[in-house]
Amino acid sequence: MSNENIKSEKWGSGLGFVLACVGSAVGIGNIWRFPYIVGENGGGAFLIPFLIIVASFGFLLMLLEFGIGRRYKLSIVSALENISKKFRWGGVLIALVSFAMLSYYLVILGWILSFFISNLGQSFLEFEEFTQSYYPIISFIAISLVVYIIVNRGITSGIEIFNKVGILCLIGIIIPLMLYAISLPGADQGISYFLEPDFTKINEPEIWSIALGQAFFSLSLGSGSLLTYGSYLRGKHSLIRSSSIIIGANTAVSIISGLLIFALVFSFGMSPQGGIPLIFEVLPNIFSNINFGFFIGAIFFFLLLIAGLTSAVGLFQVPNASLQDVFKISNKKSSKIIIIGIIIIGLPSALSYSSTNLEIFNTKFLDGMDYIFGTYGITLSELIFVVIVTWFVDKKKILENINASSRFNIPHHAISFIKYATPIVIILILITTIISN
Repeated sequence: MSNENIKSEKWGSGLGFVLACVGSAVGIGNIWRFPYIVGENGGGAFLIPFLIIVASFGFLLMLLEFGIGRRYKLSIVSALENISKKFRWGGVLIALVSFAMLSYYLVILGWILSFFISNLGQSFLEFEEFTQSYYPIISFIAISLVVYIIVNRGITSGIEIFNKVGILCLIGIIIPLMLYAISLPGADQGISYFLEPDFTKINEPEIWSIALGQAFFSLSLGSGSLLTYGSYLRGKHSLIRSSSIIIGANTAVSIISGLLIFALVFSFGMSPQGGIPLIFEVLPNIFSNINFGFFIGAIFFFLLLIAGLTSAVGLFQVPNASLQDVFKISNKKSSKIIIIGIIIIGLPSALSYSSTNLEIFNTKFLDGMDYIFGTYGITLSELIFVVIVTWFVDKKKILENINASSRFNIPHHAISFIKYATPIVIILILITTIISN
């Protein structure tokens, strides 16, 4: 099969492209990670640096990824190789980071699938009991196959249709659920915890570092998925308008999620601890003590499932598209290779939260993967991408693709800002993260 035939796939519509990118950005991190970070770092005051960073760095970096995707119409590996053959390693590294992140992300998504099925069957799972069985392995394989089936169907028939339905379902569920949560007695305390500003924290450098890290995490920057999705664009389409919609929708989902989570947690006098315990221990405990708890719990975990699947599909497509470009194979062949690799590489992460309790250096394998790739890998990926593109691609060519079909133009000095400011800021983030850990 020729490369031309492989890359002939494209989005069926501009709406499909935007919804797919919203889906790639909106994940389970928006629903549990963002609210907790806001609550622990100055409440409403944290939103100020976060929104400033999203509207500046986030917006420009998103445009840069889309612009390079549109220019080369290739995967991350082939696009960077097209800039210079010596940069092929950068594309390979970014694709491998996405592959590694997906391998453990699907494990967590498998847990969510299990909890959804459990609530649907009108029973409540105990997380401790669940992780002492082999259900985490079964659910990991099951959810991996679901993602494979979606991607295997191609861009328009698989990814685009799924994201259109998925994102509309997500919006249709999260808003009514949030309205229900904030109507509960005591919900106002949770809203205060989430949004009440502590302006003394704005001057702390660590807050800005955390806000930048969350912005990268939240907008799916550094994974290569935005560039990959941008490569399927054809014809006239405003990247500036699309990026504004994607960032606005992603931020809105994050804030709505915060109102939902903390309204529920505080209305039942629970501890607003973050991470895994909040999703799989605290909230199921709440659902088991309210009227129609099975129904509300099922809806909540279905919401998480949709958010997680849309992000997983975006991550999957990065190494998938790279295999197609590099080895000139079809989507059906490449997706089969990727899913086999994902299951093999992901099994140790699944085993780390099972009766096997797989650990390395007294750390659960999944936690180690998240630390290496989720904390450092994705940030380094964005650093590599920005340096290669802004230092070695003609600024005019970048802007031609970013500003095409747009009523407003991004000025040339915006690329200079990204070129110099982004590496400095990313290096500062990495140093701050290392010191704090």
